[in-house]
Amino acid sequence: MGGKKEKNSIKVIIIPLYIDSREPDDIVRLLKRENLAIEVKTIPSGDYVFGEVAVERKAILDLISSVTTGDRHFWNQLETMRNTYTIPILLIEGPINHRDRIVMGILTTVILFCKYQTIFSKDKEDTAKWIADLFTKYGVGKTGRIPPPAVIRAATPKQIKWAMLQCIKGIGPKTANKILEEIPDIFSASYDYHTIKAKLRKVKGLSHIARELLVGVKANDI
Repeated sequence: MGGKKEKNSIKVIIIPLYIDSREPDDIVRLLKRENLAIEVKTIPSGDYVFGEVAVERKAILDLISSVTTGDRHFWNQLETMRNTYTIPILLIEGPINHRDRIVMGILTTVILFCKYQTIFSKDKEDTAKWIADLFTKYGVGKTGRIPPPAVIRAATPKQIKWAMLQCIKGIGPKTANKILEEIPDIFSASYDYHTIKAKLRKVKGLSHIARELLVGVKANDI
């Protein structure tokens, strides 16, 4: 007598809310109070992930520091998350000073020119509420995948800067090349205001709005 043949089965995963192990313990504790299915692990891209949704949390001071020091890590994170997930979201945590030209320059680039979905939270408690609401509405009881390997596109430092410049409205491939010819380390803090101002004057076809964002001052001052 032959044994019963087992039918082929497809493994279905009811997705939990995956939290990167480097995230603050107090946010994890707040989320656990919501009685959500949570799994803390190292995530290659994103801090809070479920299915095709990934959220990268950035405290406002860390965000400013990561951009003003000339470190490309923040921009690389956004690009990698966009390549890895269908719904990438940036969550900016902390009070926003709308008179801070650096802060507004970053937000303008991220939201308007890079067209990145962005949400804001007041503090860690507010962050936990945002994440819990998102997961409750779009993740609870749904099937999906575990966080996949990060999709990273190979690029040279110059190619990354070239792509970042084109996030700014009015800067195309040719203008980005001209800017890098004049200022190879455009995103480095080693350049002072007057140096960048003088060098950008040599770039033909660069709009006042684009120069305003690159220098961080009013267009009329350039």
